Amino acid sequence: MHRLLLIVVLLPLAGWGGCSAPVKPQIPEKVYVRVEVPAQLPKSLTAGCPPVHAQQRSIEAVVSAYNTNIPSQTDCDQRMGEIRRLTAPAQEQSKP
Repeated sequence: MHRLLLIVVLLPLAGWGGCSAPVKPQIPEKVYVRVEVPAQLPKSLTAGCPPVHAQQRSIEAVVSAYNTNIPSQTDCDQRMGEIRRLTAPAQEQSKP
C-alpha cells in the first residue's frame, strides 16, 4: 500500500502526465526602446548672469548694487529653472 502511494506521489514529480505539451513563450512583434538624446540648449538659457559691483564702498552704493542684482538674479533663477525642466527625466514613458 505504501509503495503504491509513493509511486502515485512521485510520478507527477518526475514529469509523467503533468503537461501534455510544453508551452512556447509568446514573442512580441514590436519592442519599444527608449533612447535618450541630449537636448541642445539655447544659448539664451545658458548665458551667464553678471553681477553688478559697487563702485564705491559707501552704504548707498552697496545697497544700490544689491538692488540692481535682484532682477538679474531673478532672471538667472528663471533660466536655470527652464534648464532643469529640459534636463529632468520624463515621468511618463511615451510609445510611438
